[in-house]
Amino acid sequence: MTRAERAVLVLLCLFTVKFLFSTAARFLPALQSVDRLGSGREPVDVWLLLLCCTALLGMYCLYRRALRALGLRLTRFDGVLLAVCCAASAAFYLQAMWGRQCLYLWDNATYYNLQVRLESNFADGVFMGVGATIYKTWFNDYAPLVINILLEPFFLFTDRTANTFAMLCAVLFPALVYFGALVLLAVLRRRLTPRAPRLFTALGLVFVVCMPLLHIALYRGMPDVLGVAFAFMLMALMAGYDFSAPAPSRLVCLTVFTGLLMVTRRSYMFTVVTLFMFYGLWVLARAARRRDRGALRRFVLFAAASLVCVGGALAPMFWRIWRADYSNRYATYQTGGFLAELDNQRLYLGWFLLAVMAAGVLYGLYKNKTRFLFVFSAAGAVTTVFLVTRVQNMDDHQSLAVAPFYLLACFLCALAVANLAQQVLRGGLAAALGALCVLNFGACSQLLPAVLPTEIYSGLYFYMDNARSDMAQIEQVNDWLRANCSGENSAYMICHGVVYSADVFREAALPDESIRTILPYGAVNPGNDAFPRELFTAQVVLTCDPFDPNNHTGKINDAFLENQEKYHPFEVAAVFDMGNGYTITAYRRVQAPTVAELDTYRAWLAEEDAQFPGNFSAVWDQLENQFANQG
Repeated sequence: MTRAERAVLVLLCLFTVKFLFSTAARFLPALQSVDRLGSGREPVDVWLLLLCCTALLGMYCLYRRALRALGLRLTRFDGVLLAVCCAASAAFYLQAMWGRQCLYLWDNATYYNLQVRLESNFADGVFMGVGATIYKTWFNDYAPLVINILLEPFFLFTDRTANTFAMLCAVLFPALVYFGALVLLAVLRRRLTPRAPRLFTALGLVFVVCMPLLHIALYRGMPDVLGVAFAFMLMALMAGYDFSAPAPSRLVCLTVFTGLLMVTRRSYMFTVVTLFMFYGLWVLARAARRRDRGALRRFVLFAAASLVCVGGALAPMFWRIWRADYSNRYATYQTGGFLAELDNQRLYLGWFLLAVMAAGVLYGLYKNKTRFLFVFSAAGAVTTVFLVTRVQNMDDHQSLAVAPFYLLACFLCALAVANLAQQVLRGGLAAALGALCVLNFGACSQLLPAVLPTEIYSGLYFYMDNARSDMAQIEQVNDWLRANCSGENSAYMICHGVVYSADVFREAALPDESIRTILPYGAVNPGNDAFPRELFTAQVVLTCDPFDPNNHTGKINDAFLENQEKYHPFEVAAVFDMGNGYTITAYRRVQAPTVAELDTYRAWLAEEDAQFPGNFSAVWDQLENQFANQG
């Protein structure tokens, strides 16, 4: 055990003692004043910082242990390549994000919200912080366990804005992706012995750095790309190891990286399933061909131990996923299915990258030593798309689950180029491919003009669609809400569209969480979001004119306005001209809610109720009983 690993154990023991003391303080009020020492944001939460620094040091130890298990030493050339890639990537993101005037909304703000909530939870004590983090990992579709904990030691010392969060992610996480890709390339380089190993490595990294699919989500503030780094490490650890000899350190690293990948984002679970399905088939086939019972026994024991370790720790998460009908919950976003999604992937990649991948796959099929990599890449990509589309369609950030397989095909293309006999031909073809990669990325990121036919480029263009000219008006609405609403969920906003939604006002206020307390996220997906009972319980309801619709929110707004015309349960409390043609109106409730109001929503939302009765009529029945009990 190295010194760094011993330091991780010592820090974990220290944090465990603090957690046990904090747990005791929850039940012994006399200890609470002592428990609060070091907690909160004054100026930083000492215990959260301790936990996150321990996680960073543990990540360093994990990567170091993985390199030792692989018997791999990166060269000075590798280090220079990695430094150039990290510097170029950081420069791109900093010039794109510095001073950005926009709001990060929808999925773009998910992890920023989790980052702020992580600090708030630990401000309430270590017991609450740890409990909330475990709960979210088990029961939420997005979890703060990996991305937010790794980022927190840097985020703690900033102004904590959404743009700062996005810039930190954009500078730090691609470096891990490039390092993981470099490790995988080094393993392949050692196993496949290309004629030009440096050219193979450099061209492979060019494919990684210049693939628009890897960057588009991060450009908009979504750090899901971190999972690709873990997937690369899994591929590197799997490469060539057939369980013919014991390798405990390697297997421990495989298990830990598997767990990290699974809790980075739910869609990466399909990547894990695909990776281990094809890897397991390869191991079993080799063991059967050699009649190696020892390899078969070691593989079965590893599979069982991994299921106990990872499956046991994440059992509530797996149980929730097993019970949830995601295809029904996300039916609003389901269009086209598997074949249509394959066509979307074609658009995301563009004909140039598809040609690169096709060349790599064909070369992998041609060479004996790379035929498994051919299957791993081509069949792995198709299988992952098939599995994900059983749940929902794949936007660009969900498509990151397939990116490791796409890039493996690109690495096979780099291998084909590096194995060409003539040095001039190798260098010329590599330079041409590198230049086309730069042109493709430049056009998608709008750094360079599009000089080639549109179909050749990847169909992912970098832009932020939430640049705002109404920030002063948004702050005015927020100030009014703070002054006129009290208590949790004391206001509700009906509109949930592109221009205005509760998210706009909640995100504009962060890191101040007062608006998020007052104004809930709202209901926009009828399969996932229950009917908003705040329409009857909130002190204030807000809507906009012209209405900004999304899914069934237009029907909710029509029902609300019909109730207002018939029964006058609200009075107009404030009207805000947003300066862009929109008006936000705040209605204050002046009459107790009635069943007649409820019946109006029943009539307008009958179609949604027929499809998702648990989210509609079940809530309405509860509200009706509540009104009856109140007389």
